[in-house]
Amino acid sequence: MNQMLRYIESELYMESAALNRIAEQVGTPFYCYSKANIEQQIASCKAAFNRLDATIHYAAKANSNLSILRMMAKAGLGADVVSVGELERVIIAGIPAEKVIFSGVGKRKDEMVAALNAGIGQFNLESIPELDALILLCESLNKTAGVSVRINPDVDGSTHRHITTGVKGSKFGISMEQLDQALSRIGESAHLQLRGLAVHIGSQIVTAAPYRKVCERLRDWIVNLRRAGHAITHLDLGGGFGIDYGDGNYLDFESVATVMHETLQGLDNLQIAIEPGRSIVGNAGVLVSAVIFRKEDDPLPFLILDAGMNDLMRPALYQASHPIQPLLERKVEMEVVNVVGPICESTDFFSKAITLPKIAQGERVALLQAGAYGAVMASIYNSRDIIPEVMVDGDRFETIRRRITNHNLLEFE
Repeated sequence: MNQMLRYIESELYMESAALNRIAEQVGTPFYCYSKANIEQQIASCKAAFNRLDATIHYAAKANSNLSILRMMAKAGLGADVVSVGELERVIIAGIPAEKVIFSGVGKRKDEMVAALNAGIGQFNLESIPELDALILLCESLNKTAGVSVRINPDVDGSTHRHITTGVKGSKFGISMEQLDQALSRIGESAHLQLRGLAVHIGSQIVTAAPYRKVCERLRDWIVNLRRAGHAITHLDLGGGFGIDYGDGNYLDFESVATVMHETLQGLDNLQIAIEPGRSIVGNAGVLVSAVIFRKEDDPLPFLILDAGMNDLMRPALYQASHPIQPLLERKVEMEVVNVVGPICESTDFFSKAITLPKIAQGERVALLQAGAYGAVMASIYNSRDIIPEVMVDGDRFETIRRRITNHNLLEFE
């Protein structure tokens, strides 16, 4: 949970800044992040994985705001990107290209070219056709690329079906049946340098058991592949470490690092990489919104917010739950309500049958744990604005992405 979010004299504060004060200046809805919380998570991650001497590559897709990426660069982290847009962002933010890993199943040729010209450290290859395309591009450009083969280990991360990526039938990774073919093609090319293997079994995983299982399998595979003459010197274990969305379930860095260390120790000359995203920024952010209307209804009243599913898609997309807190703490009766947005979709629900203090029309609330997969997934559905992002540092705050209005967007049409 975000220790930087607390009530002071009945007002909800992010660090030492009252969220109501920010709302009066910025206007709702908006995202708000705690700089101190992100710094704490970075430090905790680095400390936990130090025993593995692991390189840490922030998964930019979780939150790719330049101000946040600059924090990762300042802390010495690398980046995991899945598009040329994310690549451009992390380079602008100051993350060296050699610390960048390019993942994703559908890398276009222009994206591969941009990554080759930038000199990124590693491509995670996810199919034979992608491997062949990269070889041809390297030959035409006379470039050499460091590559790892992302394999599908057929390990279930026990998470939501929409964010499970390591089971048979998933679009991600190369199956074990095709691994020999992939390694042979890499070995035959003068333009590809094999680094090793990569896996990513899913997102929002709250137990270390799947990581133990996948590391045990990887250990055996690496031993066998080395005996067969393949120089496996790098192992990218992905991320997916779950955070507490109010149900008490999460996976801390120390637990997963311990499991990886226990199962992989003894494998010499093996550089470990991890790709945390949500676990670094998820708890740091809140979505601040105002109650437009209280709609008394049967069986439950509705709180209709000025934020909608276009601003925070996770509840509609994953049936995800975000805890809700009023910005003003008062001693009032508790009630069971539905919390919804203004979008013309039945899926525009934030919480169904949630128990909250009775909140009046016009009051403001904060949806917690919204620092990851919030702002980056926002859309302009219903021709709505792209809402601002704000960073708090002590008692000061700054807008790190201004509001992009429908009027701004109309200029492109």
